[in-house]
Amino acid sequence: MVRRSLAALLLVAVIVGYVVWQRPEEPVPPPAPPKPVVLEYADGSRMWSVGEGGLQPMVVQRVLKEMSEVSVPYDSLVARGGAVRTTIDAKAQTTAAAVLGRLVARQQGPDGSYSQEELNAGMTAIDPASGGVRVYLPGFQWDQDLAGGVAQQPSPGLFQPFAGVRDVGEGQVTPLDVTATYATLAAAGVERKPHLVSTVTGADGSLRYKAADTAKPVIGEHVVDRITASLKDNAMCNGVACMPYAAPWMVGYTPQLAVTVYVEKAGAVNAGLPRVIWQEFLAGFAG
Repeated sequence: MVRRSLAALLLVAVIVGYVVWQRPEEPVPPPAPPKPVVLEYADGSRMWSVGEGGLQPMVVQRVLKEMSEVSVPYDSLVARGGAVRTTIDAKAQTTAAAVLGRLVARQQGPDGSYSQEELNAGMTAIDPASGGVRVYLPGFQWDQDLAGGVAQQPSPGLFQPFAGVRDVGEGQVTPLDVTATYATLAAAGVERKPHLVSTVTGADGSLRYKAADTAKPVIGEHVVDRITASLKDNAMCNGVACMPYAAPWMVGYTPQLAVTVYVEKAGAVNAGLPRVIWQEFLAGFAG
């Protein structure tokens, strides 16, 4: 009797095991769709959002990189949704892009030839009062960030106003580095770390990040006043503090904005192009 009971139990176990083995596996649930994430200009208008096709613009890549640096990784925001308010000024960015597109981007004629040698340029602008980056234009090549990614050798006179005042200009620099240095003069000697991310909010409206003020006095106001007055004296600057003889660079500032232009492969023929771009941007932005 005991043997029969054990045999019956064994048979039941085999049948149950076979049924379980034959049962189809539970389907793997599809990954959760990304939540809405929007990158905004400083005024709240839309710059970019998750789901847009094609490559991410370099300014977007730069913003996402900065988010990771401040411990708000992009993946975590995609999982929950939210908005990133950048410091980029929509009008300034659009004006700068239009000027570079007209003066630098190669124009192809009806015969297929290009009107000028291959040039590329980067431009950055910073609000001296906050360190917020108002313009970030990396150029016309998807794999080369001339605004803040690819460092270049500064021309001999680029940092001349700081001689004997502050040790700057050692090694290669980016336009963003140069703009931040001159923004210190525009801010009466107060240095601020440049940043592109102003705030990050969750889908529920909660504040996940807010840029801190990094103000640090580094140059005396009387020294700044002397440097600024000297830079304004140049007739080519039209009353604005600028360094016009630093090709292929051009940098200058007003109390509201510090701006740097760098033109790659400008050479002797296009030595004046950085200054023209800089002046036309300021005129267009003010207009």
